[in-house]
Amino acid sequence: MVNVWCRIIITIITITRTTTTTNNNVSAVVPGWLCSSLLTAIGTECPAARAREARRARVDAAAADAAAAAAAAAAAAAAPAPVPAPVPVPAPATPAAAPAPADGGAAATPARPPRQRPARGARRAEPCLGCLRSALAGRSDGVCYDAAVGSRCWRCASGHTCVPVPAVARAAAVRLVEALENDAPRREVDRLRAAVRVLLEEQEEEQEEVVGGAPAVGAPAVGAPAVGAPAVGAPAVRAQVLALVGQILDLLLPQVQQQQQ
Repeated sequence: MVNVWCRIIITIITITRTTTTTNNNVSAVVPGWLCSSLLTAIGTECPAARAREARRARVDAAAADAAAAAAAAAAAAAAPAPVPAPVPVPAPATPAAAPAPADGGAAATPARPPRQRPARGARRAEPCLGCLRSALAGRSDGVCYDAAVGSRCWRCASGHTCVPVPAVARAAAVRLVEALENDAPRREVDRLRAAVRVLLEEQEEEQEEVVGGAPAVGAPAVGAPAVGAPAVGAPAVRAQVLALVGQILDLLLPQVQQQQQ
């Protein structure tokens, strides 16, 4: 800007020197000190102005570069992230077919299908031993139902032996099933379970004693009854022996009397 004003002033001075007035024909002379001052100012101000213009240009260029970089960063941030290309998944290998038997026999036996419980029938008045043990273990309420097919109950149809509860424990078993079905108090249920277990254990002990006291096969005990005869006690055996002795005497006495005569 200073450079422009300097040029304007120099132009005005030049015009003033060469122009003459029409009224008095007197030349307008500019003092020498003014010309020298202007030339000095021009010589000293112009480099500083040029330096300032250069600095301003550099600052403007740097600002423009920063603005361009910021705009590029904003555009990169706003752009959607690139979607990675899908990786092809190899297809599973097809299992090789089993080789045919060399002797031309039949193929392998297929696996047995899982067992299915048959349809449930009518409810039984007394639970079987399998359902009772299930109730004692806490796996069910012990209610026993007939199966639609077969003689076993609905719960024992999966392979367990379905046998009736021993007579000594049937009443307690029925009461236990009723208590479990009616959500009786825990104390009563535990008491009934303990009673049923005691009765079953006593029955098992009696069976073990009977099996353990039986004579070995082929070696009957002395005085034991014949096979198929009911088991009797010692007094009954004594009475039977006396009766046989009496019958023998009755048969022998008439013969002895006849011989004596």
